[in-house]
Formats: sequence, structure tokens, C-alpha cells
Amino acid sequence: MDRGRWRRAYNRLVCAVAVFAIGLSGWTLWGLWERRHTVDEACGGLVPVGEVLALPGSGGGITPARNLTDGIRLDEAPLPQSCVLRSEEAAEERRLGESGSFFSAQVATEPTGRTSEPVDDAFEDALGHTDPYVGVPQVYQPIGGGVPGHVTGTGASVRLPCPGTEHRGEEITAIRVSAGLDAATRAGFSGNGRLAQDVRDRLARIAVATANNLAAELGCPDRLPGPPGGVPALNTEPVAPDEAEGTCAWYGRAGLDDSPANGSGWLPDRVLEARTGDRVWQERCLLSVTGEARGAVYRRYARDPEYRRFRENSSMDDKTWWMSAESFFGDAAERVSTDPVGDDRTAVAGRGGYDPDGKILWATSVCGGEPAVHTLTVSWPYVDGVARHLEPVLRAYAEDVAERRGCTDTVLPPKGDYPGES
Repeated sequence: MDRGRWRRAYNRLVCAVAVFAIGLSGWTLWGLWERRHTVDEACGGLVPVGEVLALPGSGGGITPARNLTDGIRLDEAPLPQSCVLRSEEAAEERRLGESGSFFSAQVATEPTGRTSEPVDDAFEDALGHTDPYVGVPQVYQPIGGGVPGHVTGTGASVRLPCPGTEHRGEEITAIRVSAGLDAATRAGFSGNGRLAQDVRDRLARIAVATANNLAAELGCPDRLPGPPGGVPALNTEPVAPDEAEGTCAWYGRAGLDDSPANGSGWLPDRVLEARTGDRVWQERCLLSVTGEARGAVYRRYARDPEYRRFRENSSMDDKTWWMSAESFFGDAAERVSTDPVGDDRTAVAGRGGYDPDGKILWATSVCGGEPAVHTLTVSWPYVDGVARHLEPVLRAYAEDVAERRGCTDTVLPPKGDYPGES
């Protein structure tokens, strides 16, 4: 073959490759545009699309989960609203016939009208679980960096004050936004069940950006600062009370850890906490009595008639003795349920009390001019054995929160309201 024919053949090959590359590039660009458009359309143009598509589990085709939500449509319906996105990658990972959910975002306004629910007696082991599939309570970490919000087991939630504005004719005082991964999609979770560091940081950025975009849409005067890097993970390992430095530090400082060696032995000897934050609307401290301490109580009080009666209703081998100290602020404190089944019974502002059905003691105060409710939930039948020791626990907790948050007018339950008092 002469040189001219070789050149013509080569040029044709180059042209064919170029045409193929252009077609492939066009197809790729179309696919990227379609993915971005789907996210933008489903989530009302509020979420940062690039950040969402960089999340684990977002690979392949993206579709909105229309059977779960209609998406975010600010002009068409009142808030709260949410968008849920499915992906081929998530479906493949979960071996589903259709796209599995991998991401969701919710936008809401205050007043929410919602009922806050403290930890109830519906679980047996409050401490020690790390698997996001196990429905046990978690102690949310504040995001920090001046951002009012916290990290949950699957995402991040933020709050932005928005006074003097309205949505669809309803006055609002603040907006709330949450962004998270679907817990059933394991991409993004580390071996211990916690969100990976880069995923936590990304979800915090998504929540903040979405809140600021919503604020612009609603005419809110303020914006949230960017979240810091290195957003902390949820703690999963309980520590001794004297090692606590965050939401459970009050317990160690009060010297309430009365192990069998130096006290009654009834009160918790392990705590699970988070960092403290003065801009979160809910905080929690979980407290638990270890099996070793429960055994020591048994040996110490085995001949006590009152303890024997308690033992008849208790199963020390398969039920953890635990407490949960929680506080709710502002809108979250307007309705705090003391009913373990529904929300018919709630804490009353300016009062303290005890709900024997919910096993919940509660106190109230005023923090920053807004209501606050402080609860102490105790598992059953542990509450029957520890009843006489609960007053100093709730008092130490409520006083610590009041000091940290600058609260006033703290009201504890009347002495006769504590369990075991007549």
C-alpha cells in the first residue's frame, strides 16, 4: 500500500475515533446533566447538587422516590417537605429490583407543632450498640463552629432563626433542615456503624447550604456560617462518670456514681455522652449500670425484703438498668411527651412532675427567654429499685444545664411526686 493510501486510512480512523469520542462525550455529558437535573428538580433547587452527587451510593441513574414524597415544592404546599433520591448503585448494593434510596433532605419551619419524645422504655440496651440498623438511642453530637445543629447516626440537622417572615401566609420564627444517607445503604458507613469522616463533613455542608438557600427563598435576614471540618462522630463507647467531659460531666462532678464500694450501688456506673453545645435544641446523656455492678447490688441486698420484691419483677440477666437525661429548648420544648405510647400527656411549662407510665421525671426552666424542659427517663423495673435515689440525679442535671445555658426559673418536681414517695 502506498504512503498516500496509508495516510487516507489513518485519517479515516482518526475521524472515526473522534466522532465516537464526541458521541461518547455527548452521552456522558447528557447523563451528568440528567443526574443533576433530577436532584435539582426533586429537591426544589435547594440542595447543593454537586455535593449530593459526591456522596457514597450515588452512582448510576438517579430517580426521585415519588412513592415516598412528592419532593420539595415551596410554592405548592406548606412545610415540612422532603425529597428522597434513589440510585442504581444503592439498589445494586441492597439487591433490590428497583433503585434503592440513598439520600434524603427535609426542610421545615418553626413553630413545628411537633411533639418531642424523650427516650422511652421500648428498648433493652441503651448502650453498647453501634450498628445503624439497631434502633437504640443515640447521643447526637453538636456540629460546632457556630452552626446551630447536630450530627445524627445517618446525617446532619441545622437550625437558622428567621424572625419576621412567613411561608404561605403562616408566620415563621426559624427554619430547620436535615440531610442524610439512608441507613440501609451501607456505603458511607465505617465498620463500627458510624458515618465516615468525609461523609459527615459533606452532609453537614449540604444541610448548611440547603438552609441558606431556603433562607434566601423565604427572605430570612441571616445565614449560617460554613461548618467546620472534622465534624465529630457519635460516641459509641461508654466511659466511667469521672471521665465524662460533655453532656454527662455533671454526673461525675456531682459524685453520684455510688458503686457498691462507696455507696448504695444502685446508680449508673457508665455514661454515654456528646460534646456540649449552647446552640442545639436537644441534648442527651445516657447512663447505665453494668452487669458487674448489678451483681454487686444483688450480693449486697440479697437478704433485704424490699430488694427481694424488686427481684420478683426484674430480670437482671437480660435487661439493662439505664437512665436517659435529656433537655429540650425553644420550639422543641413546647410539647415534650411524657407518654410512652402516644403524646397525650406532656410536660407543663413552669412545673415539674413525674409520669409513672412513662417512667419520666421532668423539670422546666427558661433559657434565653424560651422554654426548656429537662427530663430523666428510667427503665422498668430498674425505676422501682432506684426510686429513692432519683431526686439528686434530676436536680444535679437540671442545675448543670441551667448554669451552662444561662437558664433561669428552674422548677423541679415536688418531693411527693418522685417515684417511691407517698
